[in-house]
Amino acid sequence: MNPEQLVTTVRTRTAAFFASRPGAKRAAVASLILVGGATAAGGLVATTPQTPAEEPEERAWPVSVQHAAPATHSPVLSAFGRVESAAVTRLEARLAAPIAEVLVREGERVEAGQLLVRLDDAEARFDLVEREAEVTEARATLETTRNAAALTERTAEQQEALAAMADAKLERFESLFERGMVARDALDAVRREASLARIAVEQHRTELADFPHRIAQAEAGLRRAEVARDRAAVELERTRVVAPFPGPVATVEVARGDQVITGTPLLTLVDETSVELRVPVPADDAERLRGRLAEGRTATARVTLAGENIEVPLARLAGDQKDGSTVVDAFFRIDARYGGQVGRVVDVRLAFPAEEALVAVPVGALYENDRIYRVEDDRLVAMEAEVVGEADDAEGYRVLLRVPGIEEGDRIVTTQLPRAITGLRVKAVGGLEPGEQLAAQDAARPEPVAG
Repeated sequence: MNPEQLVTTVRTRTAAFFASRPGAKRAAVASLILVGGATAAGGLVATTPQTPAEEPEERAWPVSVQHAAPATHSPVLSAFGRVESAAVTRLEARLAAPIAEVLVREGERVEAGQLLVRLDDAEARFDLVEREAEVTEARATLETTRNAAALTERTAEQQEALAAMADAKLERFESLFERGMVARDALDAVRREASLARIAVEQHRTELADFPHRIAQAEAGLRRAEVARDRAAVELERTRVVAPFPGPVATVEVARGDQVITGTPLLTLVDETSVELRVPVPADDAERLRGRLAEGRTATARVTLAGENIEVPLARLAGDQKDGSTVVDAFFRIDARYGGQVGRVVDVRLAFPAEEALVAVPVGALYENDRIYRVEDDRLVAMEAEVVGEADDAEGYRVLLRVPGIEEGDRIVTTQLPRAITGLRVKAVGGLEPGEQLAAQDAARPEPVAG
């Protein structure tokens, strides 16, 4: 079949196909239109002149900087302290009695020896009078025994003389009886008198030997009576509760008319003569203080009490660290004249020994408490930093850092950048005014994401 016949055959069959299916003809026309439009659009795009793509310029974040100046500084730790007393005494009732009078109130300051509470003393006074009477009776008994002993000693010779006379009379009557000059009854009577005289002498001697024991017994009775009297006097004195030392009254737990027994709490008193300042310090700083105490040196803290700026020396550190706590209590001695400040919470500035090569920077220069950034070739470079305290000077609040590798003149970033990372491009603008620093920090914040 030649080409002309082939074309004729295709046309004939196509006409027959579209004649049998009218919808297919419309679809074919639409397809031809779409293909034609796509071909024309492709041609337009292909013939449009192309503009070369521009590289995005990296942004430089504005930051304020300061020049590093490592120097010798005395670190200072700012903390809160509480004025306390090393002795807090709870006074209790020493005997059972009703409360007659309460003479102080909570928070009132008292002097040593001042009467605080008075218990009813009627029973105690009665007991003291009875014990004094027993002392008088025991003393009289002792005197009577001593007088009897003296009398017995003075009559000893007379008793011996009477016994000798009775013996001599017996000898005469025995001689007369042998010669038949006296009756036996008369001799027996004389013998009885001589025996009684001898018995009386022996009894006298026994009494004289026993008197030292009777006197000792009477003296012991007197001492017992005197002890009982003194104890009664002590019991009477216990009805008067007085302050053992000067200081403020922390609590009062009884009122007039209350019936108390031995051991009942009456009130709590704070000893202002043993005043100290308790300051919680970080464990690392506490170890530094402990080392100074071990070397025989001390540390001082500055505090304002009663309107006076004073320095107080470190006395001791708590023996151990409480479970779950990151601080250790340090105790500083305070003069007794500040005893009225017990209970106050005060600001404390604790000074440490001077250290070399420390850098003072504003708090905005410190990132996550362990690093800073310096500017090198308009890029950030992170440097490890250790906080050792605060700068104690008139240039405002600054943090003292130990930064290994820092050199004189290095530019330290003092602006807080949320996206700070080594290699970030920045633009150092030197020292900025406070308003400009805020503007720089606002510019450094990440832009909000749409949607």
